[in-house]
Amino acid sequence: MMGDGLREFVDAVGQDVAAVAERTSPQDSTSVSRLVGSWAKLVGFLALGPAPELRACPHCGAMGMRDATLCGYCWKKLVPPARRAEGAAA
Repeated sequence: MMGDGLREFVDAVGQDVAAVAERTSPQDSTSVSRLVGSWAKLVGFLALGPAPELRACPHCGAMGMRDATLCGYCWKKLVPPARRAEGAAA
């Protein structure tokens, strides 16, 4: 899924930016501070939020949104699973 790939990319670049910030010399700190700030603004602008919950279609096994009522692959009707209680394990 595109969104999941984007989340992985954002996380990886965020880790790289943090690693550069940790290894920065005092004379380069202004440039790195600007980079860290710009990255934070971009991540905020993207507002990806948490990854959507997925589940396998019981008919064909394709992955789709947890609350879907129709499989996007085989087009069979789906019954959304019952809502989990808040704080319940996945």
